[in-house]
Formats: sequence, structure tokens, C-alpha cells
Amino acid sequence: MRCIRGARRSYNEVMTRSIFSVVMLATTVAWAAPPAIDDARLGASAAEVHAIVDHAAQAGLPQQLLIDKVREGLAKGVAPARIVAVVRSLDAGLTHARTEALPFTGSAPAPSLLKAIVEVHAVGAGAADVTALLRAGGRERAVQVLTDLIQRGYPVAVAAGTVAAVAARPGTLDRLVGEAERLRSVDGASPGDALDAIARANAQGLGLDHAEQLLHHGDSSDDDAHGPNRETSGGRGPRSGGVAAHGKGH
Repeated sequence: MRCIRGARRSYNEVMTRSIFSVVMLATTVAWAAPPAIDDARLGASAAEVHAIVDHAAQAGLPQQLLIDKVREGLAKGVAPARIVAVVRSLDAGLTHARTEALPFTGSAPAPSLLKAIVEVHAVGAGAADVTALLRAGGRERAVQVLTDLIQRGYPVAVAAGTVAAVAARPGTLDRLVGEAERLRSVDGASPGDALDAIARANAQGLGLDHAEQLLHHGDSSDDDAHGPNRETSGGRGPRSGGVAAHGKGH
């Protein structure tokens, strides 16, 4: 009898632990899943918001980006009708971004890439600019760099071409904006000239540190328009001791 009672006790303990584990798992899943958009502040617009989010989920789009946008609007006190318009526009943008990215990703594009594409289109990049980046192997980081350059006033097409050219070099890509800004502030280069110097340095297999040299000693006849040779003239010529060293075999 004692054996039977012990067996029953062990069985009950195992069942209790199992039920507890199932409850905890269900609770964890419930917390991990995106909560429903059911904020009273949406009022009559709630049905439209839910319909857009449901459509995104059915289409395989990252619905969490839409939910986040709704919450952002509510936090800022945006009118519900305006929230609906913004969310609908984002849904359309994500759909378009997925169409652009899919031929180059080979599978469902990452939500971060889709978000980056939507944002770069918002600042003025065209489909050809995005395609150039994706074809060159660029992903969200490359698209984000292009967005940054455009927002800083760099020509869209030139910026897209330069980012595409260096997209295969992560280290170079991460330094691109900083080097372009340095050429503008220190050397007085125009946005287009700064990117052109960087692109030429990359094409020649040189590091970004050589972009400044190419800016002033390019391979065209306009070099003189960029100023004196900084390697061989004035106080900045490291091999001249501050005196122009002509005929020294440079």
C-alpha cells in the first residue's frame, strides 16, 4: 500500500509540474506576441487600423512596424484619422520595398531592410538608386548610409553610386559619411566632389585616406582648380619641409 501511495504522490507531482510548465509557456508566448491594437484613443478609426495591420500580416509584411507607428502617433497625440493615413502609407511603402528587395535577397527580406528602403524613398531616392545598392550586395546598412548622405545634402544619384561602389567593404561603408564630411569641411570640397574623390580612391583599390590626395591631384586637367599640391608645397608638404621641392623626383 505504501508503494501505491508513493507512486500516486509521484504521479501527482509530475502532473502538477507539467501543468505549471504549460501555463508558464502559454504566458510567455502571450507576452512575446504583439499585443492587439485596441486603444480607446483610436475611436472609430480602430477598425481601419486593425484592417491594415491584418492585411500586412496576411501579406507577410512586418506588422510590428505598423503597430509601432500607431503607438508613436498615439503617444504624440496625433489625430486618429491621420494615424490611419500614415499607417496605410507605411503599409504601401513596405509592400513596394519588398517587391524591390525580393529579387536580391532570395527569401523574405528582413524587416530592417524593408524599413530602411521605405525611409530612403521618403528622403528622395528612386527605385534605380535602391536597385543599384541591392545589386551591389548592399543591405540595410548601405541603404541607411545613403539616407544619411541625402539628408546631409549630397546629390542622390552620386551618393547612390558611391555607396554601391563601397558596399562590399563594410569598414569603408561605415567611414564613408565621416570622410565625405571631412573633405567638405577641411578641404572645402563640394558634396559631389567629395563623393567623387572617395569613389575614385575605392576604384583604385586605395583606402579612404587617399581620397583627399585624389581630390587635389585627380587625373583630369581640372586638378589646378582644386588648389596647390599639398604633398609638395607650402607648410603642409611633409616631404618638403615647408618649401616646394621641385625636381626632387616626386
